[in-house]
Amino acid sequence: MTGLRLYRTRGADLRPSHSVLTRARLVAVRPGQRSAQPTRLGELTGAAWPVIRKRVADLVVMFAIDGSGSVHGPDGTDPWGARNAACLSVIDLMRRHGGGRAGVVHWGQTAPADLAVAPMSVHSRRLRRAVSMQPKLGGTNPELALARVRQLIPALGPGQMLLVLMVTDGQDLGRGLQRELAQLPLGCVHLLLVDPSGDCYGQEARWRTLRWGSFTRLDNLRDLRRVAWNCGAVLARSIGLDLPTRSI
Repeated sequence: MTGLRLYRTRGADLRPSHSVLTRARLVAVRPGQRSAQPTRLGELTGAAWPVIRKRVADLVVMFAIDGSGSVHGPDGTDPWGARNAACLSVIDLMRRHGGGRAGVVHWGQTAPADLAVAPMSVHSRRLRRAVSMQPKLGGTNPELALARVRQLIPALGPGQMLLVLMVTDGQDLGRGLQRELAQLPLGCVHLLLVDPSGDCYGQEARWRTLRWGSFTRLDNLRDLRRVAWNCGAVLARSIGLDLPTRSI
């Protein structure tokens, strides 16, 4: 994908067939409730330090974080926000290895524009605040997440590379996910699917047949360091590097 140029798509149709939530409800952390914190991952390896810095600096990363109702609450698949903490861990990894840019799309039944941030410097406090948000967005429409990603990503310069990390509990593929994947550069979307059911609620085969850059399935989000390491390892592999397992 080195040297690939990607052009902004304007006027993407993000309208679902049902009513749109005009204001997302944020999930408040109750007093005494455990909240996941970012993990400091180990050092990237596999190339000389100047090469590592250059590869990371040339990255444009979009986090597509599932905010559907099934991830929230004491009985949800991610009651402590481990998926947000894992994405913050990746941002910290990028900051320590050359920088780069990152943005975020929160999605569920909708992918609201006011909860999406276009790629910006990983040193931005605004980016960290945006990634930390935990909106409650109803159902699960991953195709809307990718449509919003397409709308936000800039044209890439020579040597730059796009990486989209989608984190979801996999309860629904929707109807247009394959179409949206086909409109993004081949292999740029990486799926981290957290699935306590054991077979993606009977849909694992369907998830796996789509054109992901990589497919990672975890049973749960309780091991926060392992979740963060898997996200960091996706980034490392995408640019030909390694993230040692001693990070976990």
